[in-house]
Order: sequence, then structure tokens, then C-alpha cells
Amino acid sequence: MSPNLPGRTTAVAAMIISALLVITGCSTSSAGQDSQTGSENGYVGHDQQLTRVPVGKRDKAPTISGPALLGGKQINSADYAGSVLVINVWGSWCPPCRKEAPDLEKAANTLGSKAQFLGIDSRDPGQAAPQAFVRTHKITYPSIYDPDGTQVVKFDDLPPSAIPSTLVIDKQGRMAVRILGSITSDTLVDIVDDVAAGK
Repeated sequence: MSPNLPGRTTAVAAMIISALLVITGCSTSSAGQDSQTGSENGYVGHDQQLTRVPVGKRDKAPTISGPALLGGKQINSADYAGSVLVINVWGSWCPPCRKEAPDLEKAANTLGSKAQFLGIDSRDPGQAAPQAFVRTHKITYPSIYDPDGTQVVKFDDLPPSAIPSTLVIDKQGRMAVRILGSITSDTLVDIVDDVAAGK
């Protein structure tokens, strides 16, 4: 797609991510779902699906970038090269995201320097609600503000096609694990331990 058509690129990306999320994951219906308050009326759940990629078959993860949700500083995933990187795709409007947020923070604290954590806040049309989400859940790792999903759709080989989704990138910058749906701290720590060990 031509780089001279940013508006068209954004519109196409938004349509793709919306279509993916209606098919699986946190989605909204026209009846009774308030995407801003996260009302659970009309919420469509998604059972957890875990995909592990064998070491020899892993593809390079895309580079994602964008403004930090808090502070506005530019974030680039390339800055995490050489570390295991856990990327969580979330939205303040998504009930399972609120449920798993404490587990993600706990896992980040448990793993310490073994892994870096990065969020992608998707489909939040304004920053006030997701900023409140981060403060309420005391999340210490940064998130990229990605309201139209342009960073999420870069993961075309192993797409995070539900919200929440969690991706684990190995030390070589390759896609190692994808979890569709929410995850617990213990499970995530075990997964990252395996990836960090080269499994």
C-alpha cells in the first residue's frame, strides 16, 4: 500500500482489526454494549488458545512503535532487542482485560529482568479511559496507544486476533508464543521461563 495514502492505510487497518475482533475475542454488539464503560451486556467471550512455535520454525516479529499511553514518549519494540518481550494487547473497554491486568503486572514483577513487558492499547478512541485503567491497576510497564489497530495488524503471521491477546517474542526477536484470551500470572511465568531458556 502506498506510503502516500496514510488516511487510507489507517482506514484499512481499522477495518481489518475490527473484523478480526468481531470474529474472536472481546467484541461489542449493537444491543446493550457500551464499549467505553466496558459493560458486560452483549460481551462475547473467548476461550484461551495457546500457540507455541517450535524454535526452528519461528518467524521474525514485526517492529511496532507509537506514542506511550502515559507521557507520550515514542516507544519502539526494536529497543527491546536481545530480551524476551511480552506484548499484551488490551483495551479499557474489555472486561477480561480488567480481570487479567493484575496477573500481568504480577508476572512482570516475578520475572524481573528475565523479560520486558509492553502493552498495546487498542480500540480506545480517547486516552482518558485507558490512562485511568493503567493507574487503577497500577501497571508499571508502558503501553503504546494504538486506537485504530495499525500496530496490532502488523502481526500478520501469528495475529493477536482477540482482545486480550499476549505475544511472547524470544531473545532473537522471533514469535515464540501467542495466547488468545486472558492468561494467569503462573501460566505466563512458566511460558516466559521456557522461552528464556531457549525452548
